[in-house]
Amino acid sequence: MRKFWMIVIGFVVCSSFMTFHSAAEESKSQTKCLIPADKKLSQEWVRDLFERGTTETYRGKELDTIGMPIGGIATGQLYLRGDGTLGVWQIFNRHVFILTTHGHNCYRTYKPDSPVDSGFAVIVEKDGKTLAKLLNRNFSTVEFAGEYPVGIVRYREDGFPVKVELEVFSPFIPLNAKDSALPATIFHITVENTSGKSLRAGILAWLENAVCIHSAPAIHGVRRSRIVDERGRALVIHTVEKTPLLEGATKPRPKVVLADFEGKDYADWKVTGDAFGKGPAKGTLPEQQRVTGFLGKGLVNTFLGMDRPYGTLTSSPFNISRKLINFLIGGGILPGRTCINLLIDGKVVRTAAGKNNEKLEWHFWNVQEFEGKQAKIEIVDRASDGFGHINIDQIELSDTVGPIDKLPDYGSMVLALAERDTPLRETHRVLGLAGDTAGKLYADKDIAFPVTERRNAALCSQGVELAPGAKRTFIFVLAWFFPNYPNGRDYANRFNSAAEVAHYVLDNYERLVGDTRKWHETYYEDSTLPRWLLFRLHSTMCNLATGTCQWWKNGRFWGWEGVGSACPGTCGHLWNYEHGLARLLPELEQSVREMQDFNPQAGFVADTGMIRFRGEGWRAWAGDSQAGYILKAYREHQISPNNNFLERNWPNIRKALEFLIKEDGNADGLLEGRQHNTYDINFYGANTMVGSLYLAALRACEEMAKEMGDEEFAERCREIFESGSGLTIERLWNGEYFIQQVDLKKHPKHQYAKGCLSDQLFGQGWAHQLGLGYIYPSKQVKKTLHSVWKYNWAPDVGPQNAVHKPWRCFARPGEAGLFTCTWPKGGRPKEPVQYKNEVWTGIEYQVAGHMVYEGMVTEALAICRGIHERYHPARHNPFNEVEAGDHYARAMASWGVYTALAGYEYHGPKGHLGFAPRLTPDNFRAAFTAAEGWGTFAQKRDGQIQSERIELRWGRLSLRSLAFAIPEDFRSVKVFVIVGARPIKIDYMLKNGRLDITLKKKLILTENQALTVIIHR
Repeated sequence: MRKFWMIVIGFVVCSSFMTFHSAAEESKSQTKCLIPADKKLSQEWVRDLFERGTTETYRGKELDTIGMPIGGIATGQLYLRGDGTLGVWQIFNRHVFILTTHGHNCYRTYKPDSPVDSGFAVIVEKDGKTLAKLLNRNFSTVEFAGEYPVGIVRYREDGFPVKVELEVFSPFIPLNAKDSALPATIFHITVENTSGKSLRAGILAWLENAVCIHSAPAIHGVRRSRIVDERGRALVIHTVEKTPLLEGATKPRPKVVLADFEGKDYADWKVTGDAFGKGPAKGTLPEQQRVTGFLGKGLVNTFLGMDRPYGTLTSSPFNISRKLINFLIGGGILPGRTCINLLIDGKVVRTAAGKNNEKLEWHFWNVQEFEGKQAKIEIVDRASDGFGHINIDQIELSDTVGPIDKLPDYGSMVLALAERDTPLRETHRVLGLAGDTAGKLYADKDIAFPVTERRNAALCSQGVELAPGAKRTFIFVLAWFFPNYPNGRDYANRFNSAAEVAHYVLDNYERLVGDTRKWHETYYEDSTLPRWLLFRLHSTMCNLATGTCQWWKNGRFWGWEGVGSACPGTCGHLWNYEHGLARLLPELEQSVREMQDFNPQAGFVADTGMIRFRGEGWRAWAGDSQAGYILKAYREHQISPNNNFLERNWPNIRKALEFLIKEDGNADGLLEGRQHNTYDINFYGANTMVGSLYLAALRACEEMAKEMGDEEFAERCREIFESGSGLTIERLWNGEYFIQQVDLKKHPKHQYAKGCLSDQLFGQGWAHQLGLGYIYPSKQVKKTLHSVWKYNWAPDVGPQNAVHKPWRCFARPGEAGLFTCTWPKGGRPKEPVQYKNEVWTGIEYQVAGHMVYEGMVTEALAICRGIHERYHPARHNPFNEVEAGDHYARAMASWGVYTALAGYEYHGPKGHLGFAPRLTPDNFRAAFTAAEGWGTFAQKRDGQIQSERIELRWGRLSLRSLAFAIPEDFRSVKVFVIVGARPIKIDYMLKNGRLDITLKKKLILTENQALTVIIHR
């Protein structure tokens, strides 16, 4: 594969050119064109952008970085690695911090680890000999060809009589959130006889008992593993049990309570600052969410003063006389700022922070190495932002940790074999065939062993006769059940154990596998879009199946910014970019609106309409997120089958906009005060980054108000919108793009002023996604996007970053990327907008999606291709686009590019569906989703006829109207709509290249039905 930067460096489109600052020019805030303006994109490379192509296959060193999430949505994180083995195993409820906040480590190449032993081996009996090979790099040829959600790994070896294909996935079915969020992974292992003789083949599978993987050193119990034979299936069931002491074990010593915080004051603990008050809190403090999980009546709770005060609380010296220090902890997840530390000789040797939750949970430190030494406990609060406090209770010295069944990693694991027509083979007959793993396998059907030991259990299918060229597929299921998350897990509402999960998957196997494959086929195979592009735009959806996302037991979806991020709360201005969850699993997206954003018990402030941009436990609002919540509410209404969502939430949606209108001050459509935003800074003065979102929100509320019969408010929204749109052109348009009108003397820090901000038309892109039309004149909008391409996109970020070094690296020299902001016309503030020199895939997708709407398809694909090349497995994990954490949520903006390419428009309650393909409109086909069903849309143009076909593959689709883009030379048309062989009565109107069709009666398409539209010129 040719390297992207080598092909496109220096190339431009339509005489666009890329400029960079030099060191000498920096002081003048001027730029110079580094690349000749007459260079054009090579025709060969442009053809490659648009070619349909095939599934990409990776080999050799490229396999090292690959880690494709293959667990259920919001059930933890489990990787399929490039060689087919499993990695990461973050299913045990430990929030993992893995990234630094700056420098090159943010964008690193690494091989995913595998803390849990598991695997497969193929067993072959041929000519009286038994051969075995592990499904990993023991094969000389290993190929990865996965496309989320389905991973494919192929194995071949010269001289070995079979080749093997491993297919791995967790059920992923758009619009079916429950079955897309199973804590389970399905394995299909297909063995093909490539020899000239018949042979017998089977599969050996093993799984380590990793229950209580983190807590094992601190609990008194045993691991138990059982092999259960059932009709047509066999299960390995792993658990941990609290048991009497094993023979020869040392009896735990009595606990020593260091502090229970039940007194009126802190006794001999030393207090500094104001965060801790004069004594322990008695539960929940004013304005705080309900605090739970503490013992007795008192605890340390530094929410005193609503997170603002700082302070420390330090114990008197004590002797470490047990193996563990246990304590209950809650509050903020701000390491070093809201934490509890163990100090020895004045140095921090152990530390812990909360999980951004007011529920206190048990935590322990293993301190065996320090037994006999003197130590102190230090509790720290040095934070005043959201969740800038810590809750602590019941600090004790112990040889065991508290109740086993309450530990985060307590639960069960299952490995199941669906044998169907072949019995379970005696495991001990093949133990010697699994290489180094064999020493840890056992053949007994029920065994208990010390919790501190690591052992595996194995299942082996009976050998199956294979003639030359014959194939056989073996089916395995891995399931897990670890419900003790701070807010619980949704899957615990449906299941009580991993065995129940495995049974559900096997009992519903045909449907779960069939629907997952149907989506994969509909999206990847039945499409005319380039295969590389389909891969890239869908790959980010795997973020839903990582530690970034949670689905709480009460039904609420909740997200970090990314795995490894300390920033919580389904952050409004970051999740502003994301479109995938809303289109694929709208039930979960709607839960965020109703249970967080517009919920007075969480993010919504009923008195004012302000929405806390990180939900509960936060005080601040942000300009971009406040407007974004309104846009997202309109989107969620559109993706609904009826008006119920809007009717329930309209009063708070309206109030949220009224809050922005109040911030507007004079209701002229320009926000000019403090506007906190996604760059973690505050803009001041009129600007189009926040301003365009505000105007789009006004338009969205105008439409929602009309639907709710609130004509007076709709008129008010329109009036303010029109004023803001006009004033923006008058005051902020510089002839090439929109600038910020700000007093730099008054606000010298973190503004962009005359800069060219990539996000400057964020709201216009949103408006197109929602069918709201132009919020600024189309001429200026198109010119602005050409300027963003001209000044901010670099085929090689190296020259720019050599002068303007980024705080964090997400693109390296030789790689292409879109910078956050440049100053091509001078006027660069001394301390400009934060993250200006960084490259974020979420912004790139946002801009690319908008470019598609404005006809800049080549530029949009070039931006996406730049991302695709940066995340080639030769460099990085192609399934992990990073920012301030792995699997960063902002990257799910990619789905906005997908819907833009189809020109997709949808309004479920109105029964409206429309398409205006921007890529190969003469022959276009792609998947689409609606409120209750999904399928394929196809369009063809052939001389005097244009045809449209909407085929439903899953669910149902209610239709009352349709819309399509028509060539300019189709000035008058005849239109026919057919379902099957049945003509449908319609009215239609053609205007400005848009054909609107109204069905005389509501039509409901069901699965496998198709609607065809024939348009004659």
